Amino acid sequence: MFESAIKKLISGAKVSADYLAHVHTFLPEQATDDFWLACGSPLRVSVRVNTLKCSIDEFRQIAYRYCWGLEEIPWCKEGFWLKLADTEGQLSLGNTPEHIQGLFYIQEASSMLPPIALLNSLTESEPLVVDMAAAPGSKTTQIAAMLENKGIILANELSASRLKSLHSNLVRCGILNVSLSHLDACQLGDFMPGQFDYVLLDAPCGGEGTVRKDINALSEWRLSQINEMAQLQKSLILSAYKALKPGGVLIYSTCTLSKEENHQVADFLTAETNAETLSLKGLFTGAEKAITPQGYLHVLPHLFDSEGFFVAKFRKPQSTVNDKQPVVHYASPFHPVVRKLKQQVLDYYQNHFGLNVLPDGYKLLQRENEIWLFPQNIEFINQYIKINRAGFQLAQVYPNKVKSTHQMASCLGNAAKEQKLDLNSEQASMFIQGNNIETDCNDIRSGEVLLKYQGHIIGIGQNQKGKIKNRLPRELVRDNLKF
Repeated sequence: MFESAIKKLISGAKVSADYLAHVHTFLPEQATDDFWLACGSPLRVSVRVNTLKCSIDEFRQIAYRYCWGLEEIPWCKEGFWLKLADTEGQLSLGNTPEHIQGLFYIQEASSMLPPIALLNSLTESEPLVVDMAAAPGSKTTQIAAMLENKGIILANELSASRLKSLHSNLVRCGILNVSLSHLDACQLGDFMPGQFDYVLLDAPCGGEGTVRKDINALSEWRLSQINEMAQLQKSLILSAYKALKPGGVLIYSTCTLSKEENHQVADFLTAETNAETLSLKGLFTGAEKAITPQGYLHVLPHLFDSEGFFVAKFRKPQSTVNDKQPVVHYASPFHPVVRKLKQQVLDYYQNHFGLNVLPDGYKLLQRENEIWLFPQNIEFINQYIKINRAGFQLAQVYPNKVKSTHQMASCLGNAAKEQKLDLNSEQASMFIQGNNIETDCNDIRSGEVLLKYQGHIIGIGQNQKGKIKNRLPRELVRDNLKF
């Protein structure tokens, strides 16, 4: 059986002989066949419902309409494995209007574990959270939804090229409480020592757990590269722990399998600091199948028919004394909106859309002619770290005009009571392709109009005597997409 499993795995690919030998350092002998059979099998499609925009019951109705089979993911009540209908010509999952509207996030099931482990014992109502390696945003958006857009999340990403996709996913999912930074996460603990209630370090890793997506991920595997990666991970986890408040919680996770990048890095933290390990044994029904003697989760691909993943949870003792305080480095380019202009903006949205654009816990700030919506205490982070983007741009203001952004429509538009236009599938297709729309909309006033498709906002346009001028940002246009 083992030989047939290996043949299935390496058909058309090449698995490093070093890895074949290395597997036995973390895999029980009796599980070898099951492990390789899982690695050689297609990965199940999984999604997470974005409860900021869509209820689980509504998603079940969407799935019924598409004839998707649903299986609940045991560790995430918003997560489902999908069995897609085999219908010729059906849209790919990422091209469905519901995905474009941010109603769900395509996310591997195991990837949902770290945020669940991080916040399953949440006590603060307005926590300060950092996701140290955030792009493309699956875990950041999951945390924001779990917090219901309360508190502040610092989403850090070292790769400048990935910040754009991260920001795009935040807007699509209606996230309000995230600030983006672009720094080496090894420095985070020095910039903001002892400041965060919760720290998620989903560390860069060798990626062995993703073999079901790319069988060639194992072709160039070398233990020397794994050991080099482990040194980086040790620097990152020390920085993460340093950034943690006394009493705060840290999650360390990877999508790899080797103990060098997982158990040994977690053990390193407890050896070098006073970190307390919190067992994940009771995190979900069945977790005991993946639990290690230390209380870590070591999710092998065959255990839950998923990707491989590792999760460890720690707490900094309340008695810990911070030996260093953060130093103010930056002055924000934003300033408070003067009272008259603030009232003009609030009145515009209330009168034109029947919409309150200033939720509790947020405030409006200004940069030149731009009006932005920020979490209330954003300056706390801004003074210590250079923020790439924060909150979102609500509008541009001119002497006699307020011009809304697509971000406003995506993040707040569903709450509007007026100036909403329902599009049919042909009109929605034209809009997503970047075209203007001709429509009979006598009940819609001139000016900005929020465009809906199947009950949810898809964008914003400008009504000019029945012709809707398309205001979809060019980077979101999909030239040939038809719903």
